[in-house]
Amino acid sequence: MNHARGFTLLEVLVAVTIFALLGMAAYSGLDAVLKARARLDDENRQWRSVALFWVRLERDLSAFIERPVRLRGSAPQAAFLGEPNVISEYAAQLELTRLGAADAGRSPPERVAYRLRESKVEWLRWPALDSDPRATPDVAVLLERVASLEFSYRDKDGIWHLRWPPVAGLSQPSAVKVVLKLESGEALTRWYAY
Repeated sequence: MNHARGFTLLEVLVAVTIFALLGMAAYSGLDAVLKARARLDDENRQWRSVALFWVRLERDLSAFIERPVRLRGSAPQAAFLGEPNVISEYAAQLELTRLGAADAGRSPPERVAYRLRESKVEWLRWPALDSDPRATPDVAVLLERVASLEFSYRDKDGIWHLRWPPVAGLSQPSAVKVVLKLESGEALTRWYAY
């Protein structure tokens, strides 16, 4: 005798419940992996931006030239300026004249600056070294989620200052110290010597 037997309703319900539990576990695991990957991608972008910030700053500092400027119709400004507090719209914490960036230095010199504004490190570049009162710089965001950005400057006697020049007549510092603190808690320090 051939007894063909099918699944009972209870067996089918147990099987469906087991498959549902396995599906939820698989979904939870996949969701956790996707969130971890998104977090790692975000951290990777942030650290890549940090590295590019250091490269740009080093390039600008190493291309410094002694060329005072008249920006926005102002009185002559020193070729290298450091100010701990940004108080006006186009003021910066570090401002300097550098050799032109393009064509291996055959471009005209540029005035560039760095500042922290609304948790973002901005890079400013003026269209000309001696500009009219309405000239405004191009502004690019180099780095986001920054808690603080501090510059200090060493004079020829080895004394560190928060402003540059500390007295009239000094050209450039003998070294620049930069402390970058990210909102995630990391503090990074770099020194640049001349």
